[in-house]
Amino acid sequence: MVIKESKVKLSIRERCYFLNINRSSYYKWLKFKPKEVDKMEARVYEVYHKHKGTYGRLRITQELKNTGTTINHKKTYRIMKKLGLKAIIRKKYCVRKYKKENVEPNLLNREFKVDTPLTKLVGDITELRRINGQRHFLYSILDLYSNVIVAANISTNNDWGLVGNAFKQLKTIEGGAIIHSDQGSQFTSNLYKEIAIQKNLIISMSGVGNCYDNAAKESFFGHFKEEFYIYHNPKTTEELYENIFDFIRYYNYERIQMRFKMSPMQYLQAQMKNISPEGNFCLSTQ
Repeated sequence: MVIKESKVKLSIRERCYFLNINRSSYYKWLKFKPKEVDKMEARVYEVYHKHKGTYGRLRITQELKNTGTTINHKKTYRIMKKLGLKAIIRKKYCVRKYKKENVEPNLLNREFKVDTPLTKLVGDITELRRINGQRHFLYSILDLYSNVIVAANISTNNDWGLVGNAFKQLKTIEGGAIIHSDQGSQFTSNLYKEIAIQKNLIISMSGVGNCYDNAAKESFFGHFKEEFYIYHNPKTTEELYENIFDFIRYYNYERIQMRFKMSPMQYLQAQMKNISPEGNFCLSTQ
């Protein structure tokens, strides 16, 4: 640059000599033109920052084409990758849905009358009154033969743990049995299906939004929540858990059901000789 713009009356050869520059290098410099790719990189960089990084390769390519620059999106992508340019993309939200293959048919089919114990079980979840603003959920499983609550669990979370901690405690049923529920996420999970297989249980599910498919369990919760708060008025979580345990035992062993003229456990013991007083009953808290 100095050689070219110098006003000293010297030949190019003399100027190169005094500046200790090879004359051929000078002439090579005169013929040099910036690489086309360098210009393209500059254009891509310019468009990217013009739009505050919100343009990806397709939009940048289109703007360059609109302004007379020939380029395809693949080349734009290579340049952006080289320069470390990434478009700012809005976060994509995915709504999770249970897998259709985990939804089972309604095998119970509203046939609530049973001739043999532990052949048809129904399970469901209900929300209890809040304690100091804290939500609590009760999951229980009822045997349609005797109406005995064979498993139950209380938790502050309506999730798999609420169901799983009670479900796992069911004894393996020889010969198998139907376990019926709605299509909640807990019941369409792979874990629920795996444990059901281990317990020799066949999964049955109500239709979407159809409470009548599980009417027996809905009826139980209706009576349970109304009567429970007549007997108990828990003020703390500890009291709630203790009171729920006591009331389920009362329901199983003492509360007369007009269908049987006795309590569910008394009816079961009368029908089945040599049955354990505790039966298949369990209660857990999470």
